[in-house]
Amino acid sequence: MKVRILFFLMISILFLPSVFANDFIVPRLSPLPAKIEKQKVSLAGSWLFNPSPESEFWNKGNVSGWKSIEVPGEWVMLGFEVEKGKPAGYFRTFTVPASWSGQRIKLRCNGIYSDSRIFINGKEAGSHLGGFTAFELDVTGLIEAGKENRIAVSVISESLADSTSSGSQYAVHPLGGITRDLYLFTLPEVNLSMFHAATLFDSTYTDATLKAEVEVMNESSDAAKGLSLHFILKDRNGKEIPLKQNTTSVGVVGVGTSEKMTLSFPVTEPDKWDSEHPVLYTFTCQLKSGKQILHETTRRIGFRQIEVRGNQMYVNNMPVKLRGVCRHEVMPLRGRSVNGDIWRRDVELFRRGNVNYIRTSHYPPDEALLEACDELGMLVEVEAPFCWAHNTKVPDDKHDAVLVNQHVEMVNLNRSHPSVIMWSMGNESTLFTEYFKKASEVVKIIDPTRPRIFSQWGPDADNGELEVTNHHYPGPTGPDKYRNSKRPVTFDEFCHLNAYNRLELAADPGLRSMWGPLLDRMWNDMYHSQGVLGGAIWAGIDDTFFLPGEKAVGYGTWGPIDGWRREKPEYWGMKKAFSPVKIMQKGNMTADGIVRFHVENRHNFSNLSECSIEWKVGKKSGKITADIAPRTEGYIEVRLPEELRNAEIMELAVTGVRGFVIDEYRFRILPEQLKEQTPDQTGTLSWQEGPDAIEIQSGKGHFSINRRTGLLSAECNGKTVLHQSPSLMVLPLNGEGEGIQMVGKDQKFGPYNPVCEDWLAQSVTFVPGEEVVSVKVKGNYKEAEGVLEYRFHKNGEVTFTYDFTMLQDISPRQTGLVFTLPSSFTHLDWERKGYWTVYPEDNIDALKGEAEAFDKSLPVSGLAGPSKQPSKPWSYDQTAAGSNLFRSTKENIYRAGLKSKEGNSVTVLSDGTQHVRPWIEKEATRLLVAGYNNPGRENFLIPHAEKGYRPLKRGDKVEGVVKLVF
Repeated sequence: MKVRILFFLMISILFLPSVFANDFIVPRLSPLPAKIEKQKVSLAGSWLFNPSPESEFWNKGNVSGWKSIEVPGEWVMLGFEVEKGKPAGYFRTFTVPASWSGQRIKLRCNGIYSDSRIFINGKEAGSHLGGFTAFELDVTGLIEAGKENRIAVSVISESLADSTSSGSQYAVHPLGGITRDLYLFTLPEVNLSMFHAATLFDSTYTDATLKAEVEVMNESSDAAKGLSLHFILKDRNGKEIPLKQNTTSVGVVGVGTSEKMTLSFPVTEPDKWDSEHPVLYTFTCQLKSGKQILHETTRRIGFRQIEVRGNQMYVNNMPVKLRGVCRHEVMPLRGRSVNGDIWRRDVELFRRGNVNYIRTSHYPPDEALLEACDELGMLVEVEAPFCWAHNTKVPDDKHDAVLVNQHVEMVNLNRSHPSVIMWSMGNESTLFTEYFKKASEVVKIIDPTRPRIFSQWGPDADNGELEVTNHHYPGPTGPDKYRNSKRPVTFDEFCHLNAYNRLELAADPGLRSMWGPLLDRMWNDMYHSQGVLGGAIWAGIDDTFFLPGEKAVGYGTWGPIDGWRREKPEYWGMKKAFSPVKIMQKGNMTADGIVRFHVENRHNFSNLSECSIEWKVGKKSGKITADIAPRTEGYIEVRLPEELRNAEIMELAVTGVRGFVIDEYRFRILPEQLKEQTPDQTGTLSWQEGPDAIEIQSGKGHFSINRRTGLLSAECNGKTVLHQSPSLMVLPLNGEGEGIQMVGKDQKFGPYNPVCEDWLAQSVTFVPGEEVVSVKVKGNYKEAEGVLEYRFHKNGEVTFTYDFTMLQDISPRQTGLVFTLPSSFTHLDWERKGYWTVYPEDNIDALKGEAEAFDKSLPVSGLAGPSKQPSKPWSYDQTAAGSNLFRSTKENIYRAGLKSKEGNSVTVLSDGTQHVRPWIEKEATRLLVAGYNNPGRENFLIPHAEKGYRPLKRGDKVEGVVKLVF
């Protein structure tokens, strides 16, 4: 193959970088034949594998004693261990049709991790360095058509490509293997070796120019004459769009040489491609010899133009905001070698969660992801395979092979995808000038149509040279800091989910619900800051791998969806925060039935009239539309018919332009009509003092206060409902979790639930009465001193008042009283006030719900979640402390009750200001009723969470009132 240097014709002299960057090669990736399935032999499936093969094993006609292995796949995930730095061997036989004789045969490898050599019938076909980029080899002279052939692949996982990408370090296991698809296909001897497309609009963004870059290669033994190129453009319905001068002749192409051409076609008023209207056209290029079609290839393209002006990015002349996530290629039992329809599923999940942008951290994905993004509508930042690269010394003679070629391969494969809006040079690496400057210039030469970014901890790591800059984890002050930035700023990583504070998470999955409001506040500020282009949540999917033996490794549970692609509580928080339609009620319903709402249309491209807004009152419903332009605000009104004008509640559901519900609201349109309730004073109230205890009968409950400890126990219907209680909890913040990464240890962390220690009762005071009986207990813990008061009412209601003074400095996560119940209390029900007015029914943060502590049909998992494909939603995952649904904090309750298997119950009554959290602990059920609660101490989330922190100093008060009904 001739060495080629490709220059995109659109480059003007203003875009030309220094000569330093012009010495590079674009490796060939042939445009695939339009009817590839008829010209293809897949090499996926069962191979033979040896983790320590003999030298030059590829020369063998056959191998013995090798084990079967699945390809694609990682060898570690499939149960094999290979000595670090040593090559592993793959071997199989294959046959290609006899009809392939006389044609060129290409081997396409979409990914082999990370340093490979390929041999066919004992002869080396080629080699490749880099585990995340596709490559192609011409194997024509090595294969015997119609006969059995041998292919052997030598693979080393550890290489300069592995260390500069930190791929294996990041995943906490070697990624070695043939990890992506590979196959053989044929082409004629005179063929298309390159076909790319780009679009450019006129000054009014109405008509467009479609540009095609084509290279014709002559791999025959004779000069190629009489060739022509013919182009066909079809719209999404298959209708052909006439192209002027769509046929052009190709000059004589000499043996072993190529002819490069750039052609332009005017297109009148094409439908634009954007993430909300992903309109794709089919663009076909035919290489002909006379009337015979030699090679036909097709690309799905979108008419889309990207520009950076000042501190904003424009797509099709519309300023955009990027609501994003960072996405790794991950499956719990397959590692980074993913398969099936997982790429499309991910895009569908994210766009349904109101995400419009994916950053492919920290390497290029399989092209299947970009195909899904093109079709479904998703903007993409494709990142080169570099992470913490400065930690690796790259020798000068390897510089381009490691630090330039992988960028070239990334761009050359993916630059015709309309979904790709920018190229990332790498992640969190220093040494921009030494390691990334040349690659950045080369990327601009190959593709001047897109901006570049260097995804870093701060905005100046690229020396100010690239079009877009960024800041990882800027915290709540970031939006204001970059409001007037000279360049667009993305927060390529922000609002890190709770992940490493595993002791807190083991105690309370409810931390995941508390993340959503933090994101909402941050995103609101980002949206209204002009210089902030957007951001990508860290991260999109849990990065958890279960190695053979169920050893959990990886960074863990940092995604709104888990590795099994189940929605977690953060998913709803993300969907609500990223909602492109924000609706706020403007007053009660008027006498003539009008309800008015303020609406903020945060779509980048869609008028609100393209959405459907459905209202529902009782069993009646209707639809409204509104003409509100993208990125603007306005008002809508709903006029209810007369028969609905006494209704108190209205629900709104917004269905977006792509046909799924993007947001839901529930509004109180008339005040709730309440009558003051007279406290129920029926029932009996009696007591008896003894030397060891004070016995009180209240309603159905029998209560006993131990005179030695001042603690209370209770029975109902002859069954114990409360053991010696309560205990004061001042739960310290705790960000621990055995390090950042999971390294194969047991993930069954004990919940971090310490109550105050060393209770010492100082006095017990009994105050009898006809309507209320009270007991005051004065005492102290190691952490605090103060008073507990129990007030018993005739109706069985007991009020617990606590008033303590701190003896130590503690920054708490939660404070309140903990009650100890028998372990038979395993059913929880609740009603609460939410940050949002609508939540999914099976979410841990549903406004109203029920939960069981355990489901005997489900396994008890560690904190990393189930190690096998689960059958139920994430909320039902369970540890020894109970299910996620059961043991998560329910914030801002009106009521919450625990019920025993015998039918007894303990119910907390509140006013929407308290929080409850039950869990199973040994042979008891514990119930925290908290007056204070915060989002925890995940280190990367602290700048957001700490706004709600209330550090307690010695002398500070911890106080509250808990109302229980038995």
